[in-house]
Amino acid sequence: MASLIASDKNIINVNTALSTILGNYVDDGVGITFDLPNLDNLPTSPTLSVFLYEIHEDLRLRTGQSRSLTSDSTTGAVTIAPGWVNVNCNYLITYWDSTASSSDSDSPGSLPDNQAIEVMNQVVNALVNNRTLPGLSGSYTRMIAPKDELNSLGNFWQSLGNKPRLSLYASVTVPLMLSAAVPVPAVGVLTTEADLGQNVSKPGKTS
Repeated sequence: MASLIASDKNIINVNTALSTILGNYVDDGVGITFDLPNLDNLPTSPTLSVFLYEIHEDLRLRTGQSRSLTSDSTTGAVTIAPGWVNVNCNYLITYWDSTASSSDSDSPGSLPDNQAIEVMNQVVNALVNNRTLPGLSGSYTRMIAPKDELNSLGNFWQSLGNKPRLSLYASVTVPLMLSAAVPVPAVGVLTTEADLGQNVSKPGKTS
């Protein structure tokens, strides 16, 4: 059985880096999950959902690098170096808790500084202050408008069986390396030597 080709783990690294920066900004009592909560069993404690809903190659950012030849100055070995492409990871970020909704203007959820807004404000600060994610050179983080397929928020939340809530859409562009360097077979070099005779005429003589 052929061995598997190692995959670049930068998409997984994006999740790890987001967990790190959000943990630095979001209140300690708020859990962070990388999935949508189960609507039949909502979190009993405050939870921030960071849901990766789309991955695609970024064709607008034309800074990818194709493969190139490199040589080892010591051994003379030539390899085809791996290149890289840019990939977009798009996230839907929402805050969840088990607090029942209330029409009472004095309830915690009705206040202008309710916990959902506080937490999402912390998320915004985490994203705008970490345009490049830690440990991910070449990454770029930004907030984006809802994608077309998520544009009808009423239908979207209805499909989730829950009332609408404050949402934030974030996109992380990250370089993804192509597969490992490939050695180039050595090619023999043919050297051709030739002696060229020089016909020099002596003065006063004709040939």
